[in-house]
Amino acid sequence: MMSRPQKYIEGEALHSQHAKSNNALKLRVAVLVVCVLLVSALVVTYLLFEFLKTREMLRNLELKQKNVKADVTERLPEMKPCSTVQPTCPEPEVKIITQPCSPIQTTSPQPPEINMNDSCYKCEDGWKQHEGKCYYFSTRKSSWDQSRTECRTKGGDLVKIDSSEEQSFLKTKIEYGSHFWIGLTDSAEEGRWLWVDGSPLNERLTFWKDQEADDLSGEDPDGDDCVGMGPMYWFDNSCKVPQRSICEKPALILCA
Repeated sequence: MMSRPQKYIEGEALHSQHAKSNNALKLRVAVLVVCVLLVSALVVTYLLFEFLKTREMLRNLELKQKNVKADVTERLPEMKPCSTVQPTCPEPEVKIITQPCSPIQTTSPQPPEINMNDSCYKCEDGWKQHEGKCYYFSTRKSSWDQSRTECRTKGGDLVKIDSSEEQSFLKTKIEYGSHFWIGLTDSAEEGRWLWVDGSPLNERLTFWKDQEADDLSGEDPDGDDCVGMGPMYWFDNSCKVPQRSICEKPALILCA
């Protein structure tokens, strides 16, 4: 047999070596492509998982929002707004314990004390709060009619005194020598005293100074038809005399 030339053998070896290099390069490229595809698949899977998780969270939030709206809608008829005209706070419960009379007992038991919960009410700035009512003590002097108009513009009226306790409270806010108009007058009919709400004066609940009401007409020919109060007593005076005044209105209710 004839031997192959040396150059032919070397060329064939070189060709075989190039072929192997190309195959190795193709293999590495294929592995790299597979790795990229795997990483891409993992990223897509993760993003899909997060998307589904976020959508589920949004769905739960929407469901909770619907439940809250439904609950509020059901409770709205049960919620009663506070009225600024008539106090509706519940009256304090008074518990009276009755005991059999004893022949040794010589004094009658004292009635239980009733303490109003003042935290149930609130007044605007400049007003004094006391047991469900707000009181405004003016610093400007004006006639009885003008004073009443000013009280009405503030949402109230000249004060109506319903009890000895209320009278005592007002007295503590009046300095010595000061006089304030209150909501009592007999201008419609002489001697027939009416409060500003139209109710007649309870003659068993009056705090007149001695010799009052005397209806003197020295300063005003119309007489003394309007009532003011000082730190102790009531007195009648001409409605035209400028004096300070006490306004009254219901307090804002905070209790349910």
